[in-house]
Parts: sequence; C-alpha cells; structure tokens
Amino acid sequence: MGSKGGFILLGLLLFLAVLCHSGHGLTCFSCMRPFYRCTTNQTCAVNYNTCLYVDAGINKYFQCWKKDDCKFDTLAKHFGEKELQYRCCQQDMCNKDPEGGNSKAAGKTALLEALLAAPLLATAWNLCL
Repeated sequence: MGSKGGFILLGLLLFLAVLCHSGHGLTCFSCMRPFYRCTTNQTCAVNYNTCLYVDAGINKYFQCWKKDDCKFDTLAKHFGEKELQYRCCQQDMCNKDPEGGNSKAAGKTALLEALLAAPLLATAWNLCL
C-alpha cells in the first residue's frame, strides 16, 4: 500500500503541475494614443493571442487581441472608427508604432508633457471649484 500511495501522490503532483503551468504569455504594447506615444506593455491573458496595432487617424490603439477577431468589421465596430488601418502579430512587442512612437525617448517626451500639463490642469480645476 505504501508504494501504491506514492504512485498516487506522484500522479496527483504531476497532474497539478500540468494544470498550474502558466507558460509564457504574449507581451504587447497596450494603450490608446491620441496625444502621446505608447510605451506601456502588458502580458496578454490566455485567450488573447495576438498583439494589435490600429491607426485611425488621430487615434492609435495598441493592445492584446484575439487573432480570430482581427478583422476590419470587428475592429471598426469595437473602436467606433469608420476608417482605420490595422496590424495583428504574434511576437512579443510586435505591435509597435511604424512611425517610431514606441521608444524610451518617446516615453521621456510624454513624461515631460505630462509634467508640464499637470500645473495647468490643477489651476483650471481650482478655478472651476
């Protein structure tokens, strides 16, 4: 009975190891960029197996997406855009801005813009109160 119990325990541990194995999730840029450059990334959830880049004029979208939903009609409806160009890809961080907007320098520029805008927004907020 001792060896039978050992095999059962070993089997259960193996079963749990298979269930708990998270694997390596896809990592994509993730943000909407009407006024700043995208430098944020996220690890995609299990069902999201594609990185998406959507260019809809002033609005640009970067995010995890489902490969099966990578269709113009689905994207246009989801984002509420009538005209857009898009790209879906399956490598880590592959949904970068083709105009070069995903860089550390771009992140510093966005931070500088945010730091400059914060006092103006705070002043406007105080005037409205």
